[in-house]
Amino acid sequence: MKRVLVRLLQVVGVLVVVACAIRGYMVWDRSRDVLPEFSAVPAGPRAPAFDVVAGIRPGLTTLAEVQAMTIRLGWTCSDSSMRGLMKLGREQARAKMAEAEARGEDPDAVSGASRAHYVSKKEQNPQVQWNCESVDLSTVDPVVFRDTGKAGAALFIFDSAALPLRYIVTSRKFFSQKQSLEAWEAQVARYTAILGAPTSTMGKPDRTEGQKICARRNPVNAIWEFADRRGTVGVMNMGPERGIDVREVFEVPWPTVVTPPAG
Repeated sequence: MKRVLVRLLQVVGVLVVVACAIRGYMVWDRSRDVLPEFSAVPAGPRAPAFDVVAGIRPGLTTLAEVQAMTIRLGWTCSDSSMRGLMKLGREQARAKMAEAEARGEDPDAVSGASRAHYVSKKEQNPQVQWNCESVDLSTVDPVVFRDTGKAGAALFIFDSAALPLRYIVTSRKFFSQKQSLEAWEAQVARYTAILGAPTSTMGKPDRTEGQKICARRNPVNAIWEFADRRGTVGVMNMGPERGIDVREVFEVPWPTVVTPPAG
């Protein structure tokens, strides 16, 4: 009987080790970096070097440089990628469990406790989305982004923390049709001076409303397309309550591999 019990304990021990190994492999497999397949830059003219905001260039700027800039400017930013959100969820769940344990309660009974150690397969994508909301864009460039206050936002997307910037979008909200059109026209003029005339346009600005914000209308976009870059300056009327968004996007088109600027 004793020999059987020893044998049973040995089997249980082996099963525990195997289960831990499987669990460890699953966590490693789901959290490892799996980059998508990128395509080569197609034939065609390449975009000239262009700073969307001071010193920020897709294909050249690193995540560390963007984070250093946002910290220096006092912006509040976070990683809104799948990996970043899942990590935040685990941290929040563990914090709640620790609080419950400190109160003498069962930490496993906390709502959301199952997220504390859960790793999704979607976290294999190492993309970083450095998202900055409710920021004053004039702090980074008072000439390009004037009269915005805390109504601005910026998003910087990297294929991974080790790769240079792929995508940047800045947006500002206005509650004056006149101011929003002036901001849009100023950005279109700035892009045109560096990138040349827009490749295409979509929509037509409505200048009949003056200072009044009319009902929601279709977006107006000026678009610049190159083999290795794509730029868009758009204005979108979201209606009287939500205001008018002016957005500037400059990116390496997906799934083209991110390369340094042409010049």
